Amino acid sequence: MTTHPMKPIDDRVSELGEGPVWDVRSATLRWVDIPGGRVHCSDGSTEELPPPVTAVLPTATGWATVRQDRVVQGDRAVAVPLGAADRCNDAKTDPAGRIWVGTMSRGELTRRASLFRLDADGVTEVVSGASISNGLGWSPDGRRMYWADTPTGRIDVFDFDPADGSVRDRRPFAATELPDGLTVDAEGGVWVARWGSGLLHRYAPDGTLDTVLPVGVPHPTSCAFGGPDLRTLYVTTARRPGADGQFARHAGQLHAIRLAVPGLPATPALFPPDAT
Repeated sequence: MTTHPMKPIDDRVSELGEGPVWDVRSATLRWVDIPGGRVHCSDGSTEELPPPVTAVLPTATGWATVRQDRVVQGDRAVAVPLGAADRCNDAKTDPAGRIWVGTMSRGELTRRASLFRLDADGVTEVVSGASISNGLGWSPDGRRMYWADTPTGRIDVFDFDPADGSVRDRRPFAATELPDGLTVDAEGGVWVARWGSGLLHRYAPDGTLDTVLPVGVPHPTSCAFGGPDLRTLYVTTARRPGADGQFARHAGQLHAIRLAVPGLPATPALFPPDAT
């Protein structure tokens, strides 16, 4: 599927790069360095915000960022209930523009985190009992939602109703060690970054593993399609020392690879009109 090998394409180094998203309106990619509170843009700019910043989302009027316990755009914010969780984590917009935000707990299998849907009706807890709510994605027809809970080693799939954002019939889709961020291509293939493995996996719509891509650094964190034809797969990475205390070359940088099958455009979020 590849036309040339994956390689680093940006010199900026993140301690924990995450959440890449391509904006078709401005033809730019944005991603975050969570503990650094930085929002990087492919135009070379970086916005510094109070950390942590766990995700960045295109909206109908600009960009929103996901912080410790809320989603923020300008002077508007929507609180995300943390409960016993530690902070917000991965976030995406669904095909109708609703915002989905997961939370995380740092202990293994603590089951104190959740997945929330934010829309004009408020904040709804959709999944409870998670540990690290991570990758999110939707099938090309918008009828399936994929979701990873990293410590469990599972990627689940739900039937999804685009009309109201409801989900049902949660079931296992694929099992792999430490699944992190994910994205879906135009054929319905699910691309998953595997933390600590140095690999991306692609799963066919039936859950069969059909492609394994080496990233070149040990800790890929997430992935997103972009570029004018949506055929460039961008991969964020983290900078973590190995067993010898050394850092891998290019760890924490943004990587990319060209693929034959394009991705799906991100839908700008409809930021809740009753945000306070």
